[in-house]
Amino acid sequence: MRLKHLFHPITIFILSIVALGLSLFLYIHWYLKATDTFKAFADKYSLDSSNLITGQTWAVILTLSILVGIILFGMMLIFIYYQKVIGLYRQQQNFINGFTHELKTPVASLKLYLDTFKKHQLTRDDQLQYIDYMLTDVERLSGNIGRILNLAKIEDRRHLDELQVLNLYDFAQTVLKNNAHIFPSSKVQLQPVSDKNQYNYPIMAGAFEIMLMNLILNGLTHNHSNTPLVNIKYELNHKSDILLTIEDNGLGIPKKERKKIFRKFYQIGSAPKGNGLGLFLVHQIIKLHRGSVIIDDSPKGGSIFTITLPGKARIS
Repeated sequence: MRLKHLFHPITIFILSIVALGLSLFLYIHWYLKATDTFKAFADKYSLDSSNLITGQTWAVILTLSILVGIILFGMMLIFIYYQKVIGLYRQQQNFINGFTHELKTPVASLKLYLDTFKKHQLTRDDQLQYIDYMLTDVERLSGNIGRILNLAKIEDRRHLDELQVLNLYDFAQTVLKNNAHIFPSSKVQLQPVSDKNQYNYPIMAGAFEIMLMNLILNGLTHNHSNTPLVNIKYELNHKSDILLTIEDNGLGIPKKERKKIFRKFYQIGSAPKGNGLGLFLVHQIIKLHRGSVIIDDSPKGGSIFTITLPGKARIS
């Protein structure tokens, strides 16, 4: 166990820095000591010591110190990169384990229902009930597969929709209407606006819908309320930027996690729910539309995602 700790990358990195710093210190110390010895020898025998001690001495020391500093800086960068790679690898492993579970569970459920259909004579009511269960599992499978396809599409960027000027308010209404079957027991509401014509904006329709749905489902999924609620609101700020706020009454997001949740595969907690792709996709899509996003606490106990779309890109 002790040998394992000794050969740990962090231990080796620290020891390398200490050894390099100690080498520089000893070199300077011995160099100055040797110079003093030569000077004392020259003084003893009345020799000219100007050739032994020159201004180049400190120039050599300074140059060497700079080079060592550059080496240390390079080692730090390599170490940070290594740690990030290790972190990403662990997140990928967590994602693979979680995603495998997300795929196996509905498949096993579907197999059980189909076996039941095959082996038993069911009444029409029972058949309809099992069919509803199977449709739910199919929706779950379709959603997981869709997230993977959307990830590849957005990271590739070559297969994205063309920008087209759409009314964001009408667009949100259409998205909620077309996907109402996904959240039948929840309350998702779009706040009315005084003049919806102010919310024309160039968007990639498919990607923007993915962003909206991921934020809505994030608020509904991470939620222990009897009636999960998501409130969507559009407004303008003093710069004529479009502000899209999506507020939920879910579990909320701790402040220390808010800078991490948009990373690929990142999930909160040791037993997370989801696959760590939803908010990553949200962030990437907002960047594609030249926007930004911040997270605040909601008075209802959940979170408020505020997306800012710059006024310079608006077309009134």
